[in-house]
Amino acid sequence: MKKIKNLRDICVVSTNTINDTFVGIKFIDDGVEVSFPLGYEIPEGNNECRKSIINLVKTISVGKRLINSDSKLSMSNGKEEEVPFNSFIWIINDYLNNGLYTDKEKIYKQNQNGKINWKKTLNTKFYISGNNIVYLNPFVEKNTLADNIITDIHAYCIKISVEYIGWIFGNIPVPENNINVDKIKYYTTILNKELVLSFDDRKKTLLVNLKKVLEMSSGSDKTKFHNYGIARYEYIWEYMVNKVYSNENVDKFFPNSKYELIGLDNPIEVSSLRPDSILSVEKDIYILDSKYYKYGITHNPLHLPNTASVQKQIVYGEHIENNYNYDNIYNAFILPFNRYKNPFGLNNNIEYVGFAKSSWKNENSNKYYEKVSVILIDMKYLIDCYTSCTYNNIDKLISSIQKVVDTF
Repeated sequence: MKKIKNLRDICVVSTNTINDTFVGIKFIDDGVEVSFPLGYEIPEGNNECRKSIINLVKTISVGKRLINSDSKLSMSNGKEEEVPFNSFIWIINDYLNNGLYTDKEKIYKQNQNGKINWKKTLNTKFYISGNNIVYLNPFVEKNTLADNIITDIHAYCIKISVEYIGWIFGNIPVPENNINVDKIKYYTTILNKELVLSFDDRKKTLLVNLKKVLEMSSGSDKTKFHNYGIARYEYIWEYMVNKVYSNENVDKFFPNSKYELIGLDNPIEVSSLRPDSILSVEKDIYILDSKYYKYGITHNPLHLPNTASVQKQIVYGEHIENNYNYDNIYNAFILPFNRYKNPFGLNNNIEYVGFAKSSWKNENSNKYYEKVSVILIDMKYLIDCYTSCTYNNIDKLISSIQKVVDTF
């Protein structure tokens, strides 16, 4: 892997066009490219750029968990489980902060040779012989063979992690190791046994991450670089909006339909519609539909949600109005944009840019949910909120959505 002086030089933003939907890390020959999602403002400095890449990796790991059996979310190369990027990051950060593994959980045995632990031994049985106190079963500190092997495994996994993502962190000294790559299964067994015996949280986390890297290496002494990313970032966009702004379980707001057919005693339920996110504040409710669309980047009306999407939002509003007791029901599409570079001249993290309405509803209706607000949220801002678990600016989102009220 080539040494990278400026991380910004290897970063691009996906256009989400047919041949450019991939978001993540691509390994190209002996180089690397990091592709960010729509609307992401890539920082210039290495420190901030490093944080952005790490946060991007965290969001992609969400996408990996969302992959279903049909593999709708796809990687560009390699299997999902082959590249434990989060483990790489954890191992390197831990190594930089704590150094190479040494076992701090002492094992004490009796009737053994070795260094006596007097604190434990003083509480055991003894007898007096002349002027001497003789302890019958002194406690002896024991270092196990597994300790030394785990230190080697740690060094080996640091090596693999640095080969994969060391370019994010800069120059990292890599410790020597004596690992035999043909014995990976044996080393994994040692980690499993140590996990059962350990009660130290940091050690257990280390062992789990070491195990993931070992399993990825599959007994090869040469690192095989696989791209790490996703071609369907819209699922992650929806997930982040839901985590940052939703406070209701959407399951209870599913509108559905039934068939009552001649010759059948019971009606047949058909699949329900499912809103993305629901935010309730006191007696008001906000139905949020996350759309990873390009309107916030292009200002092109063709890049807005279509009539079917508008219709679904109105149906959600009608369902809530008929089945729940809320004073006001609001609808909104949530789209990404870049607050620093956009065709609207906007500069806030959350912005209202208009609304959608249907032609089949009464123009004089006073139901707020029949007009769907179009809200832009800065991509970097949302990722930062999600990865730092900072669920703020809900008031700003609410006030932006409520601007649709002025159109009635």
